[in-house]
Amino acid sequence: MSELKRIPVKYVRDYIKKYYRYDSKCYICGKTESLELHHLYSISELWNVWLEKNNYSVTEYEEVIKLREIFYEEHKNLLAEHNLFTLCRPHHEKLHSIYGQRYSNWRSKKVHTWIEVQKNKFGDSNGGPI
Repeated sequence: MSELKRIPVKYVRDYIKKYYRYDSKCYICGKTESLELHHLYSISELWNVWLEKNNYSVTEYEEVIKLREIFYEEHKNLLAEHNLFTLCRPHHEKLHSIYGQRYSNWRSKKVHTWIEVQKNKFGDSNGGPI
């Protein structure tokens, strides 16, 4: 068995990234530069709760590699594209300035509402309301 070189959730994120697809513009304002992905549900929180619930202790690299696939299969709906938003850096930073850098997953619905309200404020690409 080999030792972990990073915190376990980083291996989980790396594995899940292959399922992500960036949009070509910010979901809120349509900007095409400085795009970042935002998860409505924190992978870290989902992972840690899942480990605790299942009494898993991860101390070795091979354990993470095995468990991350099971974790993803059990959580893929929460981690799917409909819960993933491409945002420009300014909107992503604004979101986190309001809800915190790390917010609890119980706030996900509020965050989603905030994203939709911001999008509606910007209107469609023709300048009109959505």
